Amino acid sequence: MTGDIPVYEAKALAGLPQFMKCLAFCNQALLSIHKQMPREVRYVADVRRWILTHAALLLHFQRRVDPSAPLLTATNLYGLIKDSSMVSPNTVTNYLKEIENFGYIEAVSSQDGRVRAYQMSAFSEQMFHVYLNVNLQALDQIDGAGRSEVTRAKPEILNHMHPIFARLMLRDAFLRAPPQSIVQLVSTTVGMSVLNEMTKSVTELPAGDIERIEIALDSASSMAQRYGVSRGNIARLLKKIASENDFGKIGKKSWISGRLVRDYHQWQGRKFAHVSSAYVEACHQHNTMSTAT
Repeated sequence: MTGDIPVYEAKALAGLPQFMKCLAFCNQALLSIHKQMPREVRYVADVRRWILTHAALLLHFQRRVDPSAPLLTATNLYGLIKDSSMVSPNTVTNYLKEIENFGYIEAVSSQDGRVRAYQMSAFSEQMFHVYLNVNLQALDQIDGAGRSEVTRAKPEILNHMHPIFARLMLRDAFLRAPPQSIVQLVSTTVGMSVLNEMTKSVTELPAGDIERIEIALDSASSMAQRYGVSRGNIARLLKKIASENDFGKIGKKSWISGRLVRDYHQWQGRKFAHVSSAYVEACHQHNTMSTAT
């Protein structure tokens, strides 16, 4: 199933001409999901929530494939991410209460009645299967390896894949602490979608000496309406990026810096490299378990 499936190194992957096709596919798919489900997307739309959500999913899916694995509890969740220095025990507890109120997780029984334990709802599980499949389809744009076709036929592979992917991402300091050019964008609820909007019209890898790249960007009002936030929210975000000289306007035309694009490609390259590794390892795990049974 995986003998001819490549595993990529981030820098080499981001330098491939086909990487632009991969990014374009992923951007369009994720923007579409954000338009359809703005409330749900907010739980992976900034770095801190992204860390919390993927760590919670790691515990959930790990237990799906191994019932003896630790439960999703506040203590276990904090133990996974305390080294990120982005959250406190109270942050974790409040996060779990919040997503329980929205129905994204459900309480389950535990041996210790004093400990509140959870599992992801069927909706949350399905949503993150979709997220993983989008990333696999995007990788398939590069090499036509058919990963997404395999997981559509055998979705249980995704249960193995998520914990592997999440651990790789959570250990990656570059992903936890993005470069200055994009940190403002990936640290706010709507910022990641704005970043996708900014970069979706970039169709070529920027040369090292390019300082500005002209882009097609909708107005702050249009983006605010799409993502269910105020115009001021988008305008303030764009102003912060402009203050770093990574975004601006000349007349009616917008531009972003070559630095922002290169940093964004490196950031995405690391994610897709982890996706490529996690998929191959997940298939191996799934095959081993299937053979054993």
